Amino acid sequence: MQKTPNKHLPLLVIFLFTFAIYGVTLFNDYALDDLMVIKQNAFTLKGVSGIREIFAYDSFTGFWGKEKKLVAGGRYRPFSIATFALEKSIVGGLNPMLSHLINILLYALTGFMIFLIFSKFGKAPPGQDWYLGLPFLAAMLFIAHPVHTEVVANIKGRDEIFALLFPLVTLWLTILYIEKPGIILIILANLSFFLGLLSKENAIMFVVIVPLAVYYFFRAPLKKSLLLAVPLAVTAMAFVFVRFLVLGQVFSSGIPRELLNNPFLDATADQRFGTIMYTLGLYIKLLLFPHPLTHDYYPYQIPLVSLTDIRSLIPVFLYSAMIFYVIYRFTKKEIVVFGIAFYLLTLLIVSNLLFAVGTFMNERFIYMPSLGFVIIMIYLIAVKLPSRIKNKAVSRIVVLAILFPALILFSIKTYTRNQVWKDDFTLFTTDVLVSENSIKCNISAGGDYINKAVKEADTIKKMEYFGHSMQYLEKALRLAPSSINALVLYGNLNALYLKDYKKAIEQYFKVLYIDQSNEPAMSNAMRILESVDNQKDCPYKIRAYQFLLKINPGNSDIYYNIGRLYGRYAGNLDSATLFLEKAIKLSPGDIKAYKDLGIICSMKKDFPRAIELFKTAAALDPKDIQVKQNLEVTYRIMQREKK
Repeated sequence: MQKTPNKHLPLLVIFLFTFAIYGVTLFNDYALDDLMVIKQNAFTLKGVSGIREIFAYDSFTGFWGKEKKLVAGGRYRPFSIATFALEKSIVGGLNPMLSHLINILLYALTGFMIFLIFSKFGKAPPGQDWYLGLPFLAAMLFIAHPVHTEVVANIKGRDEIFALLFPLVTLWLTILYIEKPGIILIILANLSFFLGLLSKENAIMFVVIVPLAVYYFFRAPLKKSLLLAVPLAVTAMAFVFVRFLVLGQVFSSGIPRELLNNPFLDATADQRFGTIMYTLGLYIKLLLFPHPLTHDYYPYQIPLVSLTDIRSLIPVFLYSAMIFYVIYRFTKKEIVVFGIAFYLLTLLIVSNLLFAVGTFMNERFIYMPSLGFVIIMIYLIAVKLPSRIKNKAVSRIVVLAILFPALILFSIKTYTRNQVWKDDFTLFTTDVLVSENSIKCNISAGGDYINKAVKEADTIKKMEYFGHSMQYLEKALRLAPSSINALVLYGNLNALYLKDYKKAIEQYFKVLYIDQSNEPAMSNAMRILESVDNQKDCPYKIRAYQFLLKINPGNSDIYYNIGRLYGRYAGNLDSATLFLEKAIKLSPGDIKAYKDLGIICSMKKDFPRAIELFKTAAALDPKDIQVKQNLEVTYRIMQREKK
């Protein structure tokens, strides 16, 4: 072990360091996917009473209100969502500060586990300072790395934290079992592993990593190490079985042909594998130089490239070299080999090579693999490099000269990046400057600028926000002309900002050509058509309503509005009668069609029918003064007609 003046001092430093760079997130609001798992998740909002449903359905069901297979294999990650429901019950409502605090504590605990585990993996060189040892430096570099900000600062990222933390606890308990065997340790180790799997599926790779770590660092025979994998494999199979019972599928299934959930849609095999290798290269770049960072790597921020492209050829060479090195040096039991193996194994499951993960890449996907990267870097810099320098004082200076600036720069980047996660508006409008070719990010920024403008009292600022919204939504539509979300928002923008209701309706109609069941497009078009009431636009509005009628022939409001237009502005009483009668037939409890049809019948001098309609309207709403007046006037007219 390293020279340590106090065995708790390294843990205290790790704890304080974590809060120093992540404490700013305590004042952040919910952001991004927090909407799906917390703010608008019906199961989470029930509190403890919703936990049963959280474990009984796909993780998106509480948000959508129904089973909706948006990504391959579905998503079954109930444990972290259950903790959000528990928080809701404890404090009696939603409290982002509490959620952020818990994420920071869990992240610090992950740093503790890294320190404790690697403190067990062999002894440090005699006389080495504890703060220059691999366990402490690995924990510190891991905590500081900026690519982890998405996981910690986004409350939803708790699934990623759990997916690494629980398996690390499993590894720690396995180490304790090796030192002093006991069945309770094996039970606890597998329980922890199961909780990791319930948090996120990629924890399953620890079925291989745990015995691999034992084989490497405890000099155990391979056969004995593999025996430790047996209970873990049984636990993994139990999880897969539970997952199958809930979702009806294991890890792969067909998904909708939608670009934002399947970025390789219509890509050739060459483009698919070329782009995958390109993203794997970007992961290495982000680990070495984490700038710029963004939450969005959706199409077309990541371009499709072929395997012959230099951007994919370089990663092919690098990863081939890593695989070859692991195979060639496997029996040498070197820390670097373990680090590479850890990185490759944990990255494989989110790489798109085994199955589609719903996007090209994400910074949160390298949260777990980054531990392998950290192990490699710290070993090479803090262990291997000093062994080549005979003078200990010089070696200490060299190590500090490399790692101290790296920790400082990483910490500054992490601290500033955490501020970007303040809320959706800050996140979207910042990251769209990085993910400028992402359809999704342009739509998100455009939509949030609309929300900002609607709430803004200052006219100049309001117009400025609307202008930014138009810039990003038009960019999104240039990238993807048939994007439903972009078209709906662009329609809203034309209605609110430009006051061009015809152009707004045009956007909604484009959506309905693509998806006739799109409720926002239908309801927004109806609302705008109903709000504009003049004779000049009557022919246009009738044509618009007739288009909507083809899509939704059972909508009584459409029939009513067409009938009203024919009667009030077009002077076509027969057509007005036809449409209003259809509206009554479809919705016999809706008073407005009876009132208008009664007036039409009076105009056509069908007074008995008019009185009948007004009486029905009066029965539906006895307090409607206008109906009583119409009824009284109609009786008078009937008397005059008789005389």
